[in-house]
Amino acid sequence: GPFRLRLRYGTEDAPERIVEPHGLLLGHRSYLVARQPARGDGILNFRMDRILGAQTLDESFRFAPGFSLGDYAAQSFGVYQDPAQYEEVVWRFAPHAAARAAEFCFHPKQTVDAQEDGGLIVRFHAAGWLEMAWHLYQWGDAVEVLAPEGLRMLVESHRRSDFEALP
Repeated sequence: GPFRLRLRYGTEDAPERIVEPHGLLLGHRSYLVARQPARGDGILNFRMDRILGAQTLDESFRFAPGFSLGDYAAQSFGVYQDPAQYEEVVWRFAPHAAARAAEFCFHPKQTVDAQEDGGLIVRFHAAGWLEMAWHLYQWGDAVEVLAPEGLRMLVESHRRSDFEALP
């Protein structure tokens, strides 16, 4: 190998696809990370639960030059990739939540900065605002999104003060 795969993806009547597997992303949903030569050189994610059938072909391929599954995975917060959302993410945790937040690895390339008031700033670059919003909801009003603006607007009306415990 590596060998190409023929996939039936999505629905039984969907046309077959030929893909070049580059790895797997495992999470609450698992994804096959692959190129689909008919769609260009870009790397795509295929939800494993939507792959209805797969057949290994007797055709090898070259991995995308410079591809690193770790670097690819780090472009997202969870597993979802959306290049339009990829930018710097900045969260500010309130002083009462800072120690707990400091125990978390929110992203493999995050930086953390303790604030003079006891708060904590966490920064990283990633996409996947919906997955971030799901995670941030657990923190109630103990976290504030400073950037990006689109994520801040997505979660702002869902911050709550009545959670008795932090994640």
